[in-house]
Amino acid sequence: MYGCLEMFGCYFMHVLFININVEAISNEVYIVHNIAYVKDSGTLRIFKERDRRIREMTTIQPFEPVDLFKTNNVNLDILTENFPLEFYFEYMIIWPDLFFKSSEMTVDPTFKHNISGYMMAKTEGKTTEWHTHITAVTVAPRFRRISLASKLCNTLETMTDVMPHEVNFIDLFVKCNNQLAIKLYEKLGYSVYRRVVGYYNSAEDGYPDTLKKVDDNKDAFDMRKAMARDRNRSVRPDGRSHKCYPHDVRF
Repeated sequence: MYGCLEMFGCYFMHVLFININVEAISNEVYIVHNIAYVKDSGTLRIFKERDRRIREMTTIQPFEPVDLFKTNNVNLDILTENFPLEFYFEYMIIWPDLFFKSSEMTVDPTFKHNISGYMMAKTEGKTTEWHTHITAVTVAPRFRRISLASKLCNTLETMTDVMPHEVNFIDLFVKCNNQLAIKLYEKLGYSVYRRVVGYYNSAEDGYPDTLKKVDDNKDAFDMRKAMARDRNRSVRPDGRSHKCYPHDVRF
């Protein structure tokens, strides 16, 4: 089950947090997994701290349908993949707690929040293959280089490592030639599990007919990070030498 969390008399997010170490540093601010959260109505706020004095603020909230009209600064970037509207709606309906946005408060008197990025994820698979898949994690160009992608990934990990999800691992696909993204995910604890040959093939390329022909611009690395219950059974050190077809990664 999932629902809203009543912690310290405040509503945080559409997800039930269990067994998370919480340290109160004031009546309003708490530390959860080294991230500062503040009491608020319907929001969960991440703070950048310096000597425990709150400086700048990022807000994490569930993604809502109306947000699709507020993400041009994110989705119009050439590095961000766009999907049909029904695709976003499917995630909001089936996995509402795994589809969330980050936003930044403006410095003008209106204190409006500009969407700076979002995370789209889902749970899938069975038994040992039960996992969370990151469909998209993206940050607007002007908000890059401030660890927002890491914060989005860490928030997802915190949510899915416990009930009601408690998955074995988290996985994602990244182009083999996207070294910047690969390094980011490796820094977050992900490793290559296998190479998916022809994952990004176009209609003209057709479906791959052999695993011997590789192309860093067409192939994807299936990267995984094992969660607590998995005990590293879903990762392997020689993942780059393992290859598979696109249909092998469908659950």
